[in-house]
Amino acid sequence: MPRPRTQQHLVKPLVWRKGPEGLYPFELFWMEGKTDMEGFGGSFAYTIITEPTQFHPIEGMVVHPYDEVLAFGSTNLDDMLDLGAEISIEIGEEREEYTFNQTYMISIPKGTPHGPVKVKNVTRPFVHFVVTVDPVYNSQIIPPSELKPPVPGSNKYDGYARLYATGVDPKTGKLINLLEDSTVRDRYSFLTPQGIEVDKTGMGYNRLSDERGILHSANRGGMGPGNSVNIVWLFGDELQDININVLWGHYLYPGLWHRMGEAHNHAEEEILVVVSMDPDDPKNLGACVEIAMGDDDERYAAEVPTAFVMPQYYLHLPSITRWVDRPYGFIGINLDKNHDSPWTTRDVDNSKQKEKF
Repeated sequence: MPRPRTQQHLVKPLVWRKGPEGLYPFELFWMEGKTDMEGFGGSFAYTIITEPTQFHPIEGMVVHPYDEVLAFGSTNLDDMLDLGAEISIEIGEEREEYTFNQTYMISIPKGTPHGPVKVKNVTRPFVHFVVTVDPVYNSQIIPPSELKPPVPGSNKYDGYARLYATGVDPKTGKLINLLEDSTVRDRYSFLTPQGIEVDKTGMGYNRLSDERGILHSANRGGMGPGNSVNIVWLFGDELQDININVLWGHYLYPGLWHRMGEAHNHAEEEILVVVSMDPDDPKNLGACVEIAMGDDDERYAAEVPTAFVMPQYYLHLPSITRWVDRPYGFIGINLDKNHDSPWTTRDVDNSKQKEKF
């Protein structure tokens, strides 16, 4: 009997188009939750930057009535923290400027003016993506003539811009569970009294970190051969308490992603996004990725950049990379501060779990 095909509406090829007026001077992948992703509670944008530019917004500053994060991810397979460009951004009415040349995440709580993002000294293409915690884009652009002068010495927004690495103290750049200073460890609620990091990924990825906070997962620690060669992952308590956790990963090989379980679900909404890392061919994934969707184990495969939309308590996985012609990227976006991922089998009645909440 043929397998049912009832979940196709949750598989969304990314749309390449102009963003909102005044935000970006070029086209990019732009997806709003309400209109493009079946009502998902966030919106998403993605592009690959290859040359100096200025955006978000093009001029002045922008402010949103919701939380968002801005990510700047490396395409360097040998050093995931090496961005390959110099970036600066102003945050707040005080116009505090933050400059970085590594993989970074910028947290923007609602009502916080920010921008523009200025890109200089590009030596290698890098990826930029934005995630909002609202299904409809909304903003007010503040023109340059209405901006207040920068406040010298202000550090009100210290911590809003931070290294995009897993389990790393942003001040020292060292893994938190390797630090001996208990005063530093005490700042992090996700540590046990012994200073051992609790697994906020819910899937065992925390055990796969190197000394710089990059997770290496392919064929290690319960992961399969199709899993990532590099991942960075940040969580809500590291992102100004925004209800979100976001991973960025490099994927190179075919095969199953996870060995330790068949499927799982989350109490919060999630999108799993596969993207190109080729600036010359951003609309072609360069791989074929299959994900099982729903209680009936329906299989859907993508060969173009695609968002797989996972509603609350929606059973999904396994993920399998069928074939790879070139490295591709993966972005996991979950609308919770942590990534609770209870494994189950598809023989279990998933509706009973939903009734608990």
